[in-house]
Amino acid sequence: MDKTKRKMIYEIFMLSLIVLSLALLPYRNNFTFILNWIIWVIFTLDYFVRFHRADDKWHYVKTHPFQLIAIIPFYGGFRAARIVSFIHLLSITAMGRRYIVPIYSFFRSNGLSRFLMIFVLLVIIIPVPMVFIEPEINNYPDALWWAIVTSTTVGYGDIVPVTPIGRILASIMMLFGIAFIGMITSTLTNFFRAKKTSTSSTQRASKITQLIADTPDLTKEEIAIVEQFLTLRKNELINETKKSDSE
Repeated sequence: MDKTKRKMIYEIFMLSLIVLSLALLPYRNNFTFILNWIIWVIFTLDYFVRFHRADDKWHYVKTHPFQLIAIIPFYGGFRAARIVSFIHLLSITAMGRRYIVPIYSFFRSNGLSRFLMIFVLLVIIIPVPMVFIEPEINNYPDALWWAIVTSTTVGYGDIVPVTPIGRILASIMMLFGIAFIGMITSTLTNFFRAKKTSTSSTQRASKITQLIADTPDLTKEEIAIVEQFLTLRKNELINETKKSDSE
């Protein structure tokens, strides 16, 4: 697995932890307590690893205030204060921006940035009216959970819209979710296929160069010309691969 794939998987994993952390905010039991601490440890390690790698550490601290606030453990007596919980909610939400940027860059390079923005806005905005119109949804984290489950077409059925407006909004979420997952699948397939084709082309160029060098019927001048052409082509493919990885 190359660096680009590992980075993409890591950013998606961290973003998933942020969504999970938001979903766990209204719950208070031993399981969520342990799970919150595990997430907090991962956030803390991520922050300090990035801090250690930063060239200007003070600049990193100043430009990532919400990440610093998010790793402060809000448990025990701290949880009694609503203002602290609210600040924690804001900090975790803002922290998600750090991990969304690389993912957004990938979608932008593949022409899906606008659709991604619309989809994310729907997931964030549609849960707001659902809190007020649906009797089974009592808070925003529950509504956000419902939106994510609905848009990914998982459909656990733990929260079911019963009002006409709620069902209309649910239908919109499902349609966009189906379209979004289909586009992601197609984009990822084409992305990895292109990288594999580029790598295979580079390997074939190397083999052809070696075969020509082992052919006795060609003159040295002919071999030199063909080698120069194939080497140039191989370098072009390598540069294209590096450019794709940097994007």
